Amino acid sequence: MNNQKLINNTYITKKRISSGSFGVVYMGQDINTRNFVAIKVDKENKEESSLQREAEILRKLQHLKHIPKLYWSGREVDSTYLVIQYLGRDLTHYIKNYRKFSLKCVLNIAEQMIIILESLHKHNVIHRDIKPENILVGKEDEENQLFIVDFGISKFYKDENESHISLRDKQPFIGTTRYASINAHKGLSLSRRDDMESLCYMLIYLLKGQLPWQNLQFTSEEDKINQVGQLKMKMDTNELCQGLPIEFARYLDYVKGLPFKSEPNYKYCLSLFRKISNEHNYLSKELIFDWIISQKTDREGQSSSSNLLNSKPSLFKKSKEDLSSCNNLLGSQLNQSMEQDMNSLLKMPDKKRSTLTPEINRKKNRLQSISSNNDTVSDNDFNNSVLIGIQPSILSRLSRISYNSNSKFQNSKSNHSCTPNTNQLDHLISISPDSNLENLLNEQKKRSNLSQSFNPMPKDDDTTIEFQKMNEGDEGIERKYVELKLRFVRARFKPGLNNNLKQ
Repeated sequence: MNNQKLINNTYITKKRISSGSFGVVYMGQDINTRNFVAIKVDKENKEESSLQREAEILRKLQHLKHIPKLYWSGREVDSTYLVIQYLGRDLTHYIKNYRKFSLKCVLNIAEQMIIILESLHKHNVIHRDIKPENILVGKEDEENQLFIVDFGISKFYKDENESHISLRDKQPFIGTTRYASINAHKGLSLSRRDDMESLCYMLIYLLKGQLPWQNLQFTSEEDKINQVGQLKMKMDTNELCQGLPIEFARYLDYVKGLPFKSEPNYKYCLSLFRKISNEHNYLSKELIFDWIISQKTDREGQSSSSNLLNSKPSLFKKSKEDLSSCNNLLGSQLNQSMEQDMNSLLKMPDKKRSTLTPEINRKKNRLQSISSNNDTVSDNDFNNSVLIGIQPSILSRLSRISYNSNSKFQNSKSNHSCTPNTNQLDHLISISPDSNLENLLNEQKKRSNLSQSFNPMPKDDDTTIEFQKMNEGDEGIERKYVELKLRFVRARFKPGLNNNLKQ
């Protein structure tokens, strides 16, 4: 069946999903409703197929929650077909990805499976092949719901008169070796207790990631059945459940001790696993599968990444508005601290303020180095104060303090030029205050009233106002800062002032 094939004039095969001893499973589609379906095909050409027996059991279980819907079954040409509900992955798929499940996930599986087996047993059906491959997960709204499939070797353990089948020995082995009950290895007839025992082996495997008898070496299938059976019988329950909550061992001891015809106490079995949930403070809504948690985490991660990319273009685009909003939070605390420093420095006397010149210059150089190290945006794009999150008014006030403290640094012999260059300016600023020179200037001012002969220098307030009017975005703070210093020096070192000093 390599090509698509129409079945019952309604269902068409799409692709192969899996295969087994019974035949092949395909994903199909209803040509009328366009809904996807699962199509099982029996490869054996027999009058009585296992699919026919499975369809008979499914019809009696259709009203149960954890049973897939049966759409159609029958024979066409030389094959038997079974069309059922299309479900999600089986537990084997997820255990391969996760290696083992969390306790929450296994407790969720245990609770659902006990309820499933109780429903089957109340309808006189024993599954006889409980394993991860036969436990499927629902799709969409049923993603946290389990479904049990593959009733090919299932059996009614009661007849029409509600009489329980008789116990027999020397029966052929039925089931999967890894999860089969000890009674199956002994060749005894299977009953409800054996489904419950197989469930326990499956839960231990899902929680630990392996079972002790997986590492045995076999020469044949018969040898495999014998060796695994012997190990199951010899191994102590506590040894098998080592590292697990004690309730797993209690559950296994209970189901292994049940008589052949006894009905398991499903409520007791449920209470054991719910006790584990209570001890770990697990709520019912928290008992979900590991892969659902991973999928939700991935979706949330993708959503948050998308929001990050779309909501804050300032992280990737160099716009003034975006950078200012991005850096306001960073600069707010620095602004507050600097504001307090500026207020305290402005209130200080000039002499005391001059002693703080090194500290002022250190802060100023720190701000300039921060802005110059910002490689993401050039100075031509925005104001440096925006880049580092510092308010321009604070930079202005810092500059004002620096001017006032450096205005008293004079050298009458080495600075006769009216237009000193940048090197001279740097040298001038680095000179320490000279108290004798200041006293001399004050005496000369009193005697000759030099202030009326020369143009008055800009006051501190005027200097601050002009500095604030600068267009910092056009040429940069540093260039304007140098120009303002040059202007200040020119005003302080006029030729007439130097001549008077020589007198």
